[in-house]
Amino acid sequence: HKIASMDINNLELLKYVAKKNKPIILSTGMSTLSEIENAVKTLEKQGNGQIILLHCIAVYPPEYEDINLNNIHMLRGKFGYPVGFSDHTIGTSIPLASVALGSCVIEKHFTLDKDLPGWDHAISADPKEMKIIVEESRNIAKSLGSYERVVGEAEEEKKLKFRRSIVAKTDLKKGHTLTLDELSFKRPETGICPDEVRYVVGRKLKRNISQDEIIQWDDMC
Repeated sequence: HKIASMDINNLELLKYVAKKNKPIILSTGMSTLSEIENAVKTLEKQGNGQIILLHCIAVYPPEYEDINLNNIHMLRGKFGYPVGFSDHTIGTSIPLASVALGSCVIEKHFTLDKDLPGWDHAISADPKEMKIIVEESRNIAKSLGSYERVVGEAEEEKKLKFRRSIVAKTDLKKGHTLTLDELSFKRPETGICPDEVRYVVGRKLKRNISQDEIIQWDDMC
């Protein structure tokens, strides 16, 4: 069931809907934090915790500085329920931005023709815009990933090509003691990593090394 912003303080309606024991989408336009809290508690007291909150600015369309998408984070942190966005902006950028902030639902007015008579056709998404919102929302949701820092297989492959190894700046003779000034760092990373250069400086070469040749651990003693 969807509870419109205008009914967030209609507690008798909320009680009635909550008793149906169906998931509830609760829009929060025009509401103070205490009004939202009162509505949520009313639903919970009826034993219904299947709630999704919608951050909403009930202006058609709102000014950008009034949209406050960070309320998505705030509402999720305050109430612990999934949060979506009821969008009344023109275009596709703001609903897509809401997905990047973790919005799990987008409510968007829809029209086949923005020039039709009626107060909301101009701010509604037409079929082309709705297609963009749906497709790009899915891409954004996939891209969010997790808070865990992971280097994937594709990046590991690129690491060998993009990162650098320690190389000789000039031709160096067997028995030479390496100094930092004689070393450089060039691709690919098939040798010793730059962050290990301190373990290379001061060691002697076991063989001749040519200019720009990658130095390996086995080349030193």
